[in-house]
Amino acid sequence: MQTNNETLNRIGEQMSLCESLRDRIEHEIQPDPPLLLSKGNVIADAFSPELDELRRISRGGRDYLMDIQQREIEATGISSLKIGYNNVFGYYLEVRNTYKDKVPQEWVRKQTLAQAERYITQELKEYEEKILGADEKIQILEERLFNELISATQEFIPQIQINANVIARLDCLLSFAKTAEENHYIRPIVEDSDVLNIRQGRHPVIETQLPPGEHYVPNDIVLDTQRQQIIIITGPNMAGKSALLRQTALIVLLAQIGSFVPAESATIGTVDKIFTRVGASDNISLGESTFMVEMTEAANILNNVSPRSLVLFDELGRGTSTYDGISIAWAIVEHLHEHPKARARTLFATHYHELNEMEKNFKRIKNYNVSVKEVEGKIIFMRKLEKGGSEHSFGIHVADIAGMPKSIVKRAGVVLKQLEADNAQVGSMSKPSIKHLDESREGLQLSLFQLDDPVLCQIRDEILHLDVNHLTPVEALNKLNDIKKIVGG
Repeated sequence: MQTNNETLNRIGEQMSLCESLRDRIEHEIQPDPPLLLSKGNVIADAFSPELDELRRISRGGRDYLMDIQQREIEATGISSLKIGYNNVFGYYLEVRNTYKDKVPQEWVRKQTLAQAERYITQELKEYEEKILGADEKIQILEERLFNELISATQEFIPQIQINANVIARLDCLLSFAKTAEENHYIRPIVEDSDVLNIRQGRHPVIETQLPPGEHYVPNDIVLDTQRQQIIIITGPNMAGKSALLRQTALIVLLAQIGSFVPAESATIGTVDKIFTRVGASDNISLGESTFMVEMTEAANILNNVSPRSLVLFDELGRGTSTYDGISIAWAIVEHLHEHPKARARTLFATHYHELNEMEKNFKRIKNYNVSVKEVEGKIIFMRKLEKGGSEHSFGIHVADIAGMPKSIVKRAGVVLKQLEADNAQVGSMSKPSIKHLDESREGLQLSLFQLDDPVLCQIRDEILHLDVNHLTPVEALNKLNDIKKIVGG
């Protein structure tokens, strides 16, 4: 069938109908054969007379024996004649002694009993051989006929391989076309440049799984090797940083394999390799921690990257201490910016807000954040990429949303404020600490008496009502035992 599309016509012209092979398969193979040849019933009925006879014997053996029995009764007049079987003689004709004078001469006597005699005939022995070996012979015969068909098919292998490739290509193109039509994809521009310019890009999988009435929030991504080579993306947990990285990689991949892409427009400067370090995993059986896996994958990226590559880092350095992680992340970003052979277009999502300082010293590094709104202590995820770095991760808000006990959320907020008050900077030799918590009475009270925990409140009430000045040692020990019981000790 001809179409108006020249490409499809050329593809169709490559197809070979293989009519003789099709006719033979249709004639020799059952319309709905089993998956395994060993299951039988693969060869079509009426193709092989020998096979049809064996199947008739296998399927109707008892009926055929009854036909023989009835025929012999009518021929000899022996009304009590019956056919039996044992493992010694196989099938036999049993005749009671009162009728043995009617037995034909061609019957062969095989066994004499007290009240009867047993005989065999040439027809019965031939049928016995057929019925006992019918299933085995069916299997052997079907395999032989099937293998003959396979051998005949070998001369069509080149045409079949061409057909398979053509059909696979058509199937791929059809899936591209249907997906693009159903999800409103656009035709990207793929060119030989270093520019990656995606306008209103979307994640092709996530957007199809959103609840009814909810729409995916699209975002722009612009990368090149001259002005905006590296984008540092900060923002809260659950804001959509990882989805943004993944959708960028998927759009580039779709464009370069010939598909339309989920965006308003897209210019894709050719990418030779897409490197990703996303997600956290470990391999305990091989003695590899999460951090070891991160470093191994990062090393592979840095050892193979080129200026034509696209690099995606998501939360690098989470598996080690804060300052180790910041230092390694900083050094990796600096290497990608400064090394001439590693100047790859890069998206670097991180919670290390200290990396935002790199924009001041490296001209092709730009800070962006996935925005949120904070309303009455609650955060609303806007999922929109905006210029500028973010100073907060809102991790405690996320913990609250996840159902963390209120006392823990409240305590985490207190600790966070004291940590932020320390104003720890990158490069400091000391680790972050909770300032004066073990020295300040206020800090002690925060940790014990200002939590919304009913058990701690009960302990607080027990202690506040004690008259310490008039408490005897025994009474003090008893009161301490009561408090121990309260906490379940």
